[in-house]
Amino acid sequence: MKPHYFIGIEIPKDIAETLAAERESWQLKSHKRLTPAQDMHITLLFIGEDVYGEINEVEKLLGTIKQQAFTLNIDDIKTFGNPTTPRIIYASFETSRELAELQQQVHKSMESLQIKPDPKNFVPHITLASRWAGGEPTERQFAIANMRFGVTEFSLFRIAPKETPRYQKIANYTLENASTTSKGECL
Repeated sequence: MKPHYFIGIEIPKDIAETLAAERESWQLKSHKRLTPAQDMHITLLFIGEDVYGEINEVEKLLGTIKQQAFTLNIDDIKTFGNPTTPRIIYASFETSRELAELQQQVHKSMESLQIKPDPKNFVPHITLASRWAGGEPTERQFAIANMRFGVTEFSLFRIAPKETPRYQKIANYTLENASTTSKGECL
C-alpha cells in the first residue's frame, strides 16, 4: 500500500495526554480504536494517496501560507454518525475564525494540483475513539473539562498504519508571531 498524507495540527502533548486520560475514565468498550495521545491532531485537509507524485509540490505550496498564530478552545464532546452507535467520538472546539481561515488557505493552496481534496465540510475536531465495535447502543453523554492551547504551526503528515506514532510529520510550517511553546491549559 502506498503512503497516504494529510495536513493537520498536532495537539500539544499535555492537552493530548489530558484528553486520553479523560477518555480512559469513561471506560469505553464500544469502539475498536482509541486514538493514542501521540496521534491526536486536527485534520485541515486529507490528501490520501499521492497518485500524481505531487507531494513535493504540496510541501512547497504549504510554505507560502501566511497566518498568525492563534488559540483554540476545546469545549465539548460530540459524535459523528448515529448518536446511539457513533462511528466517532471527538473533542470539539469553540468557533475559531483563525482556524477556519487556515483551513481555507490550505485548501486553496492545493487548487493548482491534480490532488483532489476531500470535499466534505470542514468540522474541526480531535478524534478520541473510532470504529463502533458493536454491542448495545448507548445513550451515554460524555463530558470533558474545557481546555485551550496555542496553535503555532501546522504540518504535512504521512500515515504509517503499522508504526508508532501512526501519523508522522514530514514537514512543519510555523505560523507568524508564534511563540516557541504551544503548551495548553485546562480551564
